[in-house]
Amino acid sequence: MQGFFSRFRKGGNALTLAPDLQTHVFLDAYKQIVYVDIAKRDDPDLALFLEQHDRATGTAWDIQHEHYADLQNRRAQERQRAHVAHPTSAKTTNTDNNARSQAFALIRQAAQLGASDIHIHRLKDYAEVRVRIKKNVLVLKDMSIAEGDALLVALYRLGSTQDPTIREGETQDGGISGSELEGTGLENVRIVRGPSYPAIAGGGHMELRLQYKERAGSNSSASRDVELRKPRTPAGDLMLKSYGFDDAQIDKLLYIASSPSGLLLLTGPTGSGKTTSIFELAKWQARTSPNKRTVTIEQPVEYPMPWAVQLEISNALTGEEAGLQFKENLRYSLRMDPDRLVIGEIRDAEVALTSFDASQTGHSVMSTLHIEDPFDFPLRFQNMNSEKLPFRTTCVSTIIRGVVAQRLLPLLCDHCKKRWDPSDPRLPKLACEALLTWGDSTSICQINQEGCAECSYTGVASVTAVAEVVETDEELMNDFITRGVTPARRRYRSRPDADKPMVERAIAMALDGKVDPQAIISEVERIPFRDKVERDRRIGRRERELDARKAEEFLNEEPA
Repeated sequence: MQGFFSRFRKGGNALTLAPDLQTHVFLDAYKQIVYVDIAKRDDPDLALFLEQHDRATGTAWDIQHEHYADLQNRRAQERQRAHVAHPTSAKTTNTDNNARSQAFALIRQAAQLGASDIHIHRLKDYAEVRVRIKKNVLVLKDMSIAEGDALLVALYRLGSTQDPTIREGETQDGGISGSELEGTGLENVRIVRGPSYPAIAGGGHMELRLQYKERAGSNSSASRDVELRKPRTPAGDLMLKSYGFDDAQIDKLLYIASSPSGLLLLTGPTGSGKTTSIFELAKWQARTSPNKRTVTIEQPVEYPMPWAVQLEISNALTGEEAGLQFKENLRYSLRMDPDRLVIGEIRDAEVALTSFDASQTGHSVMSTLHIEDPFDFPLRFQNMNSEKLPFRTTCVSTIIRGVVAQRLLPLLCDHCKKRWDPSDPRLPKLACEALLTWGDSTSICQINQEGCAECSYTGVASVTAVAEVVETDEELMNDFITRGVTPARRRYRSRPDADKPMVERAIAMALDGKVDPQAIISEVERIPFRDKVERDRRIGRRERELDARKAEEFLNEEPA
């Protein structure tokens, strides 16, 4: 049996482990794996116990090392599994029978409503049952944790094609067919289930796809008897402006995020605020279109989204293991009836290709990519796999609809900031000279390293985002393919409606005395000379004008 232990017996001999070491080991009898706290891997008492355990069981179990917190997560999941599988009530049989009856009733009711799918989301404090009717997701009922757990088990056990053992820490699928569905009008019900955030508190999900013998149609009398409602939406207002985005950027972001399909990429290094921006956009989507379903894949979950099913990458000790879990969860999530996907990071070719497939099959996708410049995304994908991800595959405006570059800059404390000296020894001479080409330097300030009471002696009042929002189109993508990254970047930024690059926004803030110039070169990029930037824009503008003229001449040519 998988779970806790204090003593194992074989042939009358007791096998024990000191109490202070028991919490550092977890035995999974089903998989025959011993999970050991990585900090205790060299403990001699533990090594002796493991040798005795192999002799007592007659087989050598696999030993895997992981962090103590992950071991405790396993214990919590096992307690939940044991509670569901072995309830302590004296009326266990009646409870199981009632849950089975409710499972049948739920499927029958959903079929009468003409639902295509049933979604059950088990959260920390309650469980929620939703149905998809005519492409809209609506809430059918809320349930207590006990009722929800019993229903999930009963629904899964109705099927005859799946593994009969419910493994709480794993994803599983199956189906219900044949006599079990008599009288419902259904041919088959496909099931997908598994853990979701917060898994440590028993969180989980189940999706049932209803396949009808004939075209489904709702029963009007059944609809009148059921009180369906819209899903709960997250409270609050859109916070992107307070984070540092301006109105034009926000309008572009919301326009991209409202698309029914396609991929929005947020780029930048770790700690640049990408996840926070995605969270704000996901909240906005949930508020404006609550009838859509969101599934996320994250490592780890940073922001709880009760309106979404959040799949968490856990117990991955290496980047390779995490990458495999990302790929498995992404492929699996497409069977969970999502409208929107949030993917924590695109880190390899397989995840990229699956993300592209999802974005082309009616899913709105948001993810992150670790690149310095937003126009470098085709190169990043090509470096993942040049055969599978050439420019012609990745540079498609219906697949990638937008790319956002983002950084966080510290805002200077107005109470203690100091006047900046153009001979600033912290900056290379070229950086100082370049900064002076952008305008009047009299208002530029720098951080006071000693700070003051107003800024808790940090010299920093707060942080703000500087970003560049690139909305893709056929012209930009064609430039990538036919001309390359540098010309595509130059030509796009020459457009009158193109967003300003991050470095130009940061320079403007420095000229206003809001950010230290040193923060620009440490957090954003090198400070360019203004005449070089303007020259590139003139070249890009001229190239586009010539192309437009040639196109006009071609259209005006008389047919031969």
